[in-house]
Amino acid sequence: MKTRIALLGIAATLCMTLAWAEDDSEESPLSEDPCISGNPTLSDSAFWSTTAVELFSKKQYAEAVATVDACFPQWGATGGHQQKKLYDEGKKCPKTGAVSKKAKKKIDSNGLLNDVSLALWAKARSLHELDQIEPAKNAYAQCLYMKCGRAWDPNGWFWSPAEDCAVHVQELIE
Repeated sequence: MKTRIALLGIAATLCMTLAWAEDDSEESPLSEDPCISGNPTLSDSAFWSTTAVELFSKKQYAEAVATVDACFPQWGATGGHQQKKLYDEGKKCPKTGAVSKKAKKKIDSNGLLNDVSLALWAKARSLHELDQIEPAKNAYAQCLYMKCGRAWDPNGWFWSPAEDCAVHVQELIE
């Protein structure tokens, strides 16, 4: 089930990526600055996180890590502060799965938290695939901290990058 969630999340990200590409353009969004979105309907941080996931899905693991690292200083701390605020206020994390329109709107309002969570997921999974065990453990720990981050699947539901990171980090600590 967790693997299916991860794969569906990747599929969701790939679908979002298609929105970036111009129909006749041969230039890939991956050749652009991963911190700057060329699509006015896609925020810079969303472009960054989905670019990292696209690279992961293409098994370009080192490039995925580099993409996350390139922009993390821009958004990582703010995303982490958003998560900390939710912890400090005792707020519950949003549900995963199918949610109401009201809940979707609330999840979407945490856009930066969601983007940082997804980017950390791509980095952790990429480092794991590269057999860089200690850096992968550190990235998984960062991903786990972003517990309330959610990723949208185009099939109409949300999944948790942190929950998927929890599953995969077990392989490294057992």
